[in-house]
Amino acid sequence: MLKIFPHPSASAAPSGGQRRVYWLVRMNRRNRSIFYVLLFLTVASHLWVVGSSFTAWLLLALQFLLYPQLAYGVALRSADQRKAEHRNQLLDGFWAGCWMAGLGFPLWISFAMFAGACLHMVVFYGLRGLPMVVGAMGLGAGLVIASGNWSGVHFETDLRTTLLAMLSLTLFFVTYALDGYRRAMYQHRSEMKLRAQVEEIRTLQARLYEQTMSDPLTGLLNRRHLEKALPSAIEAAQIEGRELALLMVDIDHFKNINDQHGHDVGDEVLKSLASIMKAAARSDELVYRYGGEEFVIVLPDCPADLAARRAEQLRRRFMESPVGFGEASIRATLSCGISLYPEHGAVARELLRSADAALYRAKANGRNRSELFASTPGQFDQQPLDEAAGAAGDRPA
Repeated sequence: MLKIFPHPSASAAPSGGQRRVYWLVRMNRRNRSIFYVLLFLTVASHLWVVGSSFTAWLLLALQFLLYPQLAYGVALRSADQRKAEHRNQLLDGFWAGCWMAGLGFPLWISFAMFAGACLHMVVFYGLRGLPMVVGAMGLGAGLVIASGNWSGVHFETDLRTTLLAMLSLTLFFVTYALDGYRRAMYQHRSEMKLRAQVEEIRTLQARLYEQTMSDPLTGLLNRRHLEKALPSAIEAAQIEGRELALLMVDIDHFKNINDQHGHDVGDEVLKSLASIMKAAARSDELVYRYGGEEFVIVLPDCPADLAARRAEQLRRRFMESPVGFGEASIRATLSCGISLYPEHGAVARELLRSADAALYRAKANGRNRSELFASTPGQFDQQPLDEAAGAAGDRPA
């Protein structure tokens, strides 16, 4: 039978001003309030059966109805809400010990209080919280026993009280399980959102990289990509012991096309040639807009005779493909210079300069033709890479 024993003193009420509530304080207020209401019904059922004084009923109301709100107010007004809530959780264990001893350790009520207090601590502090809450419960029970405010051990409870204790503990477990489920789902959604954002970033990075490596007008790869890819293609040819051909293509009299028909028509001519080159390229061949009206094609595993045939096929197809603008059309021609690895260059810059020199000769010999580089010892020694493109300004247009 419950005797008089210490009860929680009143704490200051939470301030009326708006204040951010630490998530643990907010969640524990709800869980504590729900569990304590259920415990109120359970203990009230037991007190009704065994018969108790007005003081016991008053302490019951203070403990299980008022205390959860006082604990929340103290934590809310604390400078460190997390530490204040930790003290509240230890107090939960302490009061549970007091009630267990004061009631005579009725089995189901004591089990519900013990399990609830342990779960309440272990969920947030792991196994290190277990000895703390057990110690707090032991302290509370010890004080009640030492004070003489108890009448021995009474394990039995009636069926209604037992069922209420079971219901209280079950609902408390379900409440915590729902919290865990919500946190898990929130984390899952956050992870999925983060993955989507990472994938979006990767896609954007790929697009940005593609934009930096491609020509916006023709959609071909640009010179920056060529300067990265050509050395790798040469290295692969060296390892495999195969030849590699490089075609440098230039549209004949392109300046005249722009001057006579406008830059819009000139752009259509460039796009027409790019389309023809892409359509004719194999999967392992690389097609570039090298600059202005100049294009480069890298042909792996391509000997001289095949490179010459490919250049002539491209020249004829372009010459036979008029570019329409309005009701008119224009036919343009191209010139092509061919260089081979390793005969005309062992590294990228030598191969480019050789193709550029062959292109210059095709222009000088009347345009609308292809020329294979004829090497001259020492011709390109120490010439910078950028001069391969710059030499185009010295060629006939």
